[in-house]
Amino acid sequence: MNRNDDFDRTLQAWLHRQAPPQAPDRVLDAALERVAAESQRRSWLQRSFGGTAMTLMIRTAAVAAVVAVAALIGLQFTNLSDNVGITPSPLPSATPQPSDSTTPSASESPAPSSDASAALVLRLLGGGEAGRFHLVTILDDGRVISSDPFGASPPVERRLTAAGVQLVRDELAATGLTDTSADYQPVPNPGADPPPYGGAGPSLEVGQPGGETVIITWFLFGDTEEDYFQPQPEAEALEALATRLATLDEWLPADAWEDADGIPYEPEGYRMTIASQPWGGDPDELPVESDTVTWPLEDAMDAFGEVTNPPPDETRCGLVDSEDGQAVNAALEDAGATLGGPTSYQLGERSTSRLVTITLEPILPFGEETC
Repeated sequence: MNRNDDFDRTLQAWLHRQAPPQAPDRVLDAALERVAAESQRRSWLQRSFGGTAMTLMIRTAAVAAVVAVAALIGLQFTNLSDNVGITPSPLPSATPQPSDSTTPSASESPAPSSDASAALVLRLLGGGEAGRFHLVTILDDGRVISSDPFGASPPVERRLTAAGVQLVRDELAATGLTDTSADYQPVPNPGADPPPYGGAGPSLEVGQPGGETVIITWFLFGDTEEDYFQPQPEAEALEALATRLATLDEWLPADAWEDADGIPYEPEGYRMTIASQPWGGDPDELPVESDTVTWPLEDAMDAFGEVTNPPPDETRCGLVDSEDGQAVNAALEDAGATLGGPTSYQLGERSTSRLVTITLEPILPFGEETC
């Protein structure tokens, strides 16, 4: 990221306070060996999907807004300003987080999903100005669940062989950084006046032999003409690892896959959000009326779940099982609701001039089953 003159430069003091302690020499040595052949000019997300750091951040923010809370445009702007405003908060590493766009505590294992038949190998979340978002989860029974980082399509499930899973485990072990929870943040050079940065860096959760989970987070400050920060060998190594995990097809051999083609992921449940916002435009331009939907759930549409944001931009959220989620999805499609993204639909209420957005977010294995 480059200097942004609109940011408050007083963040330097915060960066000094948040600087992590120096890692042991063995960790530094392992990381340096790992990244010796890796480019240190661009982040893994840039290398994987192209674009500059700023354009990627903008695209990621847009995706997170669609996938996580597609209806809450105003709320997303509020969250974005919280992340990248004048005084951005340090990356969370000791507080449980609410959804797949964030990460659990580094000192606690994430809440297990309802699918407890397989153990976690890894769960990788990408990072951006709008928060974290799911990229890939691998389970020890070989399942690989991948999400489109730009939210253009729903998650896909494939399957590795046992040998393929071991190749992934070997890739993790080769870094020497995935057996202990850690948070690697930029450390300013003495006397440097670095620009502030916001948002969240990537997060990697790794299952351990004893059943516990370690969580590694990092934030890699992009190269600039001015040398603001000390070298980040651990973050560089983790970025290189994240690139490998997000592009399994590029390096795993064909015989590592039991099913490389994949099928749409069928979750055991959904996190359903219903948001109602004032409509400032012509009521005739609203989507199809909400009362035309043959609502399949016992609780009415305007009474479903718990209020997570009060009026006038009211949001309600609750968990539904796979059958109910598919029933809601079918009812919205049958009514002709406007598709707002791969997981969201829009309806109108002309009598009150309001826009209603319903988002069905799949609950992924080892993701937080909460609103």
